[in-house]
Amino acid sequence: MLRFVPFQDTAAVARFEIALPKLAAAMHLILPDGRVYPGADAMPRLLELFPGKRWLAPLFSVPGVLPLARRIYAWIAIRRHCLVRGLEGR
Repeated sequence: MLRFVPFQDTAAVARFEIALPKLAAAMHLILPDGRVYPGADAMPRLLELFPGKRWLAPLFSVPGVLPLARRIYAWIAIRRHCLVRGLEGR
């Protein structure tokens, strides 16, 4: 089961022991065993959780795909407020 916790919920995120600047910069997937995957690194793990999308997860092990995904994620994360604002005007 996935649960979304906004990083602004300081009481809820305090137990994860991840610095606030890191939480503000990227989403983090925290697995029940304690492993933490930030940003694009979470994508293959998330895809593995959805039966219809599991076949996409191995694509991230192709050389160059994960580094490219990290760059794309960072580009979107930096501009996310501008991108959302641009969609609201439609």
